[in-house]
Amino acid sequence: MSLTRATRYGFSALGALALVMLTAAPAWAQAAPPGPNAGNPEVTSAPAPEPAAPEPAQPASAGEPAPEPQATQAQGAAAAPEPPPLSISGHIEASYQIVVSDHKGQGSRPVPTRSFDGNARHSLLLNVAHVNLSREISDQVSGTVEFDAGSDAEVVSGGRLFDVQEAYLTYKPSAFSLTMGKFVTYEGIEVIEGPANPTVSRGYLFGLAEPYTHVGAKAHYTTGTFDLGIGMVNGWDTMVNDNGSMMAAFRVGATPSDAFGAGVSGYFAVGSDEGDADRDLISIDLTGSAQASEAVTFWFQANWGRLREPVGSATGNWFGVGLQPVYTSGRFVFGSRVEYFNDADGFRTGLADEASLLNVTVTPGYQVDGGLTLRVEYRVDTVLSGSVGGVGTKTLLEGKRSQHSVAVGAHVTF
Repeated sequence: MSLTRATRYGFSALGALALVMLTAAPAWAQAAPPGPNAGNPEVTSAPAPEPAAPEPAQPASAGEPAPEPQATQAQGAAAAPEPPPLSISGHIEASYQIVVSDHKGQGSRPVPTRSFDGNARHSLLLNVAHVNLSREISDQVSGTVEFDAGSDAEVVSGGRLFDVQEAYLTYKPSAFSLTMGKFVTYEGIEVIEGPANPTVSRGYLFGLAEPYTHVGAKAHYTTGTFDLGIGMVNGWDTMVNDNGSMMAAFRVGATPSDAFGAGVSGYFAVGSDEGDADRDLISIDLTGSAQASEAVTFWFQANWGRLREPVGSATGNWFGVGLQPVYTSGRFVFGSRVEYFNDADGFRTGLADEASLLNVTVTPGYQVDGGLTLRVEYRVDTVLSGSVGGVGTKTLLEGKRSQHSVAVGAHVTF
């Protein structure tokens, strides 16, 4: 039994509430509102009377200090602070994918283990229209809301073409910060935002070994080359807690130099054994990057997880490793990925027996002008072992041991 993405609800209300908060928050620091006639062009005030001539100041008697001059209202009034600016950014990404090893176009998915583009056998996709709204409410408080629309949002939200990817408040008085709301996972080197990845498609670990987002709270401490994070969240890609107990999250990272950094993160949950949704889960993830030169960077990841389902107390284990070398020269970027994933008990892939998968991807890209970037991707997925109901491994790829696909992607950032 695989751990499916739980149905999400309440995204629109959460996004609307956070957006109202971001819009209204500057009023907290503004001066008192004007009088009842302010802003009404049809109401005029009578001309102010001429000020009376000031009486001559009386000399102070001997031994008495001279009175301090009284500040006028204009002199004593503090200037109303300007409302903080609302930062708006985002991107639009579209792609076309064709499975070149399948000329008949049969079947519902190119590979049963691909995440965002799993249903795109021969399709032109609006991957995502992404908008990020953020505002520094004060020197210590900020808020962020991120909206996604498109086929990527359909995967993350569990079936809808619109998703509130993140909506959270952050309190950061110093090196310590506290975040509450909905935010993305600690794990992984690939992210939901496509333009930030070196390849058009996502790997096995992104879709099978790690969650997308959480709802909860986390505390983070960053100083110099060290960072530490802990938190409590509702669960794995769920809006509400369905596991009887909260899921604990952590991250420990270090960046000893500009050329190298790594971190260990993970999640731990214990089910209460009171319902079908309860389950025990542990996930440990190692990620990092090493810069070999100004042009070459290696991103790496290793992930291990274990899940116990309540029905029959079945336990599943999985393990995967990935390497992403990236070459950058001016406007040219060459991204690549080599990845291995083993689902020993079929919990993550949904296969009855052990599945071992290998993925090799190359993605050259070029920034044409401004924020517009074009990319071409060639990907090979190979089943090393695995079966469905005792049928041979070739069934996974509909009669083929390996599958070849080509994608053309374009994205623009703003």
